[in-house]
Amino acid sequence: MDPVIHVENLTKRFLSRVKTPGMWGSVRSLFMPNYQEVVAVDAISFDINEGELVGFIGPNGAGKSTTLKMLTGILFPTTGTISVLGHVPQKERVTLAYKIGTVFGQRQQLLYHLPPIDSFNLFSKIYELEQHAYEQRLE
Repeated sequence: MDPVIHVENLTKRFLSRVKTPGMWGSVRSLFMPNYQEVVAVDAISFDINEGELVGFIGPNGAGKSTTLKMLTGILFPTTGTISVLGHVPQKERVTLAYKIGTVFGQRQQLLYHLPPIDSFNLFSKIYELEQHAYEQRLE
């Protein structure tokens, strides 16, 4: 069986403008900008099979959100290949969007924007609570 998500040697690089400190540095960067390459995701590979539960953890700046944005087609990879449910996200973003859902945001920010019952339902699924146990806790 093919994996539902296949990622091979996925890399994302950005060009970031480097500003020299001070007012003259700002003026100079308008006319002669300097750029440095930032590697956000560096040649990662993985497969996720149907039914697997996966957590994506790491420190700020580790490339978690960048990788997820590439998996959904929001960002295009610099190099590497991606297949999600048999689709290439950067080529078939609209088709893929009908088959997947993504929510971006800090956990602390996200929960305040959801009704409490939705947060409770979400966590019951994440922690795989049995329905009866969940209903007892909910009461």
